[in-house]
Amino acid sequence: MLTSGSQPIGANPIGANPRAYGPWLPLQQVANARLMLLQEEEPNSQHRQVLWRHVCDCYLKQGRFMFASEYGPGVDTGDVLFEGYLCRAAVLAAEPTFAWDWLDAEQPWQTPGLRASTTTGSTIQGPCQGVMWLGDLDLLTSPGLLPAAARAQFAGCTVLNFGAAYGPGGLGEVIQPKLGERISLVLKPERVYVIKAGDTIESLADRCGVTLQTMRKANPQLRPITSIISAAADTLQIIAGRHGTTEATLRSYNPALRQLTLISSGADDSLSSIAAARSTTVAELWALNREASRIPAAQPLAIGTVLTVLALTPLTLLEPGQSLLVPAFLPAEALPVGVWVYLPSKREAVVEP
Repeated sequence: MLTSGSQPIGANPIGANPRAYGPWLPLQQVANARLMLLQEEEPNSQHRQVLWRHVCDCYLKQGRFMFASEYGPGVDTGDVLFEGYLCRAAVLAAEPTFAWDWLDAEQPWQTPGLRASTTTGSTIQGPCQGVMWLGDLDLLTSPGLLPAAARAQFAGCTVLNFGAAYGPGGLGEVIQPKLGERISLVLKPERVYVIKAGDTIESLADRCGVTLQTMRKANPQLRPITSIISAAADTLQIIAGRHGTTEATLRSYNPALRQLTLISSGADDSLSSIAAARSTTVAELWALNREASRIPAAQPLAIGTVLTVLALTPLTLLEPGQSLLVPAFLPAEALPVGVWVYLPSKREAVVEP
């Protein structure tokens, strides 16, 4: 479950023991921004899987406003260009210990001038998105949440590239940065949001004009799962609707819902009619029956054709008392105040299966 970040952030290590923090100290003193960038298994995928989080302290200078038409992926009209160089970097686990752990002063900073081994997950593909704290880094010693009267800006960002415009493998690939390496990014003023009292996943999705699934996919911290017990008259469709998710997501959480069975076609049956009768899709039937993948959807099947299908349809009554894993946050359930979330753009919305 999410927490609001009551855990205090550690004291500023520079003041405690300057010699312990190596030759990046002079650059760190002029840093004016901290970035937290997400390294994804498949960048820009509809099914986001965060592998690592990269924290970078940077010195940045503000440039001009950007237009999507002139730059391309990663840039929206109204974004603000920032360019500068990196002061130090650290790699954090994918799952945060609390919402603001990346603002902790005591990070596992890497040796300056050396890239981390790729076996630790240090390679990022750009453009890569994240969040940034732009302003006084001394304010990062606040306990868990943003200061009440911050002299800094908290916003979304997308790093366009590190170092030269063309890195190993072509434009857009970036590697765990070296000390003093150049960085170019765009600030996205309306892309991150700090939860206020009464906010729900449903209200946030409505605010962005996206689905509940898209909101969850954009924010791993909104995807915890919990266990429920099925009741009489429950179906896959009913439970999915109640928890603001999809039947496919429920099946992915619960192997018992993915059990298969065999059926035989009758007179005038086609893949289309069978799919409609079982509240599924022809594409799913093709996926489960490779030998039928060349059969047109509307073509009548030979009587007695055996097909593999999911045993439970979305409308099948579930056995009462069955333990099932579901999304922990209901669509209308209030979220923890003080947690930050990423607001996806409308074009990231996906078509539900």
